[in-house]
Formats: sequence, structure tokens, C-alpha cells
Amino acid sequence: MSVQTYERLQDYLLPEWVSIFDIADFSGRMVRIRGDIRPALQKLALRLAELLNESAGPRFWHPHVASHMRRRVNPPPETWLALGPERRGYKAYAHSGVFIGGRGLSVRFILKDEAVEERRNLGRWISGNVSDFEKWKKEVGDLRDFGPVHDDPMADPPKIAWNPEALGQRLETLKSASLDIGFRVTFDEPLSGIVKTMRKFDLLYAEAGKGS
Repeated sequence: MSVQTYERLQDYLLPEWVSIFDIADFSGRMVRIRGDIRPALQKLALRLAELLNESAGPRFWHPHVASHMRRRVNPPPETWLALGPERRGYKAYAHSGVFIGGRGLSVRFILKDEAVEERRNLGRWISGNVSDFEKWKKEVGDLRDFGPVHDDPMADPPKIAWNPEALGQRLETLKSASLDIGFRVTFDEPLSGIVKTMRKFDLLYAEAGKGS
């Protein structure tokens, strides 16, 4: 099933849901996340996985949605869907995500510290191919670093200004290293545009998967 021209993010995620992340009370915010946002993310994750899998790419995508089951006191500053290469989970692999929080929407490439082999593979490639990484970063556009603003739902993620060789070495050798990069998007973004944005990370997925 090909993407329909009328399909947009706001057909799944409502702009007014951003205000849910202003709710200070843990129970109050979680009720709205689980009752309103999570079902919508589940539908959107299924649709995006379907669209991504229609086109050739470095891996097959399975849909997931954050459950926040471990949270008991502090409500999450954002919630998300994840698209990863395994049906049973996504945190141990490089994955894509659509996030909604107080700052709005974003589409991101995530590599958690649990993704040991892919983290090492990608780090080794970045540190050994700095010019290729810099070329990719320039071509994809306004890439932002979401790592420093995880706990601040209103902070604007900074533009990326790393030393690529140092970044690569950190991903390859540091057990706690992670990567959370991507783009701010709007609610009126067509799903075809979201798929195109996610496909900008294909090079990273291909290099992370080498040797795994």
C-alpha cells in the first residue's frame, strides 16, 4: 500500500497533545499519555513500518511504542514510537523514532549503550572515515543533537558540533556511550516526508550493521 498524499502526522498525533507534557502530576500525565498518545503512536508505528518496508533499505523494520513501565515518580518529558530490526525489542539495536513532547515533534536516529556491537561498528566507521561522515552530515540538513536535552522538554536541541574522530572513538570504546540525533518536524509533515527523513539515516544503519 503506497503512501496517500493526504496522510500527515497530524492525522495520528494532535498538536494540542503537546500540552499534555505541561501536566506536572505523574498520574495525570501518564493517564493522558497512555489513553491518548500511546494508541495513536501504535497506529502510526504500524503505518510507518509498512511504508519503510515497501522500499529497499539496509534492514526490515518492526514497530514498537514506549511503555514507560519503569517510571514511578517523574513523568516522561516525551514519548515515542520506535522502528527497529527485531520484533521482540528495539533498545539493543540502532533504531529510528518519532518523538512527541513539550518541544513538539522530532524524527531521530537512536543508538543506546545497550546496542554494543552496532555502537562499536558505527564508532569504528566514523573515526576511520571522517570525511565521509562529514559529507553525510552536510547532505542531510539541519541535524540536531538531542542527547543533551533528554530531560528538558522545552530546550532546543543544539546543532551538532562534535569532533567526528572523538565521537567515533567514544562510541567504539566507551560502554556508556550513546547517540541520539535527528530533526525537528511539524505536525503537518506528510508521512512521505517522514519516511524520507528516516531514510536519511540509511548510511548509519548500514555501517552499524556491518560485522553484526
